[in-house]
Amino acid sequence: MTRLRRAHYIVPCRAARTRYSASDRGAPQSGHRPTARPVITPKTERHVNPKTSDQTLEGGGRDGGADGSLGEQLRRAREARGVSLREISEQTRITMRHLEAIESDDYKQLPGGIFNKSFIKSYARHVGFDEQRALELYARTARERGESVDEVATTPHRSRVYMDDPARSPWVTFLLSVVIVGVLALIVYGGLHYYRRTEGPQAAGAQPSPAAANANRQAAAQAPPAAAQGFHVQVKSARPFWLTSWQDDEKKKRGRFLAPDKPEEFQPESALNLHYDKVSADALQVTVNGQALRTPTDTTVWTITKDNYKQFAQ
Repeated sequence: MTRLRRAHYIVPCRAARTRYSASDRGAPQSGHRPTARPVITPKTERHVNPKTSDQTLEGGGRDGGADGSLGEQLRRAREARGVSLREISEQTRITMRHLEAIESDDYKQLPGGIFNKSFIKSYARHVGFDEQRALELYARTARERGESVDEVATTPHRSRVYMDDPARSPWVTFLLSVVIVGVLALIVYGGLHYYRRTEGPQAAGAQPSPAAANANRQAAAQAPPAAAQGFHVQVKSARPFWLTSWQDDEKKKRGRFLAPDKPEEFQPESALNLHYDKVSADALQVTVNGQALRTPTDTTVWTITKDNYKQFAQ
């Protein structure tokens, strides 16, 4: 009976206990005590994810709950570095509203699609968090919520910020430049075309018809010379000469520099006043209605009228 109790105590396996008890009933007693077998505890098999180098349990797997969500981990990384959301917004050009949505795991507030990944990568890079790890946590959270990672958000809207990663294609800039240059060229061409169309009729209207031109020439031939009927004064100088003049009752005097090859023409109603230097009087040449006059040298102001100009005739 003592040996049976010892067998029950030593052998943990029920089948082994049965065999041991059956074989030992008729065996002689001895002082030898059987060696206890070591108890083998089943080990839990662990697998290693080759992408993240993280060990996961075979049974339950790891869902990131121990470390918190993506937003919580990013927030802790930011606080560990002592960086504010405002500083991250200024560095990454991501709005404060989008950064707060990332930390609260509210991805519906983000633009969606590739913009979400770009925002999360920029945020993670700025706080020293593994970018690939951040994208995996984001994708897993989105799938658990039934959201598509590659599709746009529920309420799509255009992002008003430019990120550092998705650089604008040079082809887009080139096409925009071509469009702008083309529009400017069309505007210039249209302006020139309109100007030519409006100037053409005006120039044509300014030219008299052949019949009107002939009538004007005949009237000019029949009419007497204007010089014979009016009071026409021509003043010129043999050398450079400074002359001041005023007509009729004018109070404002006008001075000019006479050149030998540029005579001055006057059409006063009754009188013309000439102010000149006595020393240069001999260089002054005056004609009235084609008749040459003698320039007085005893005065500096010469008044020529319809009534007295003949007394200065040469």
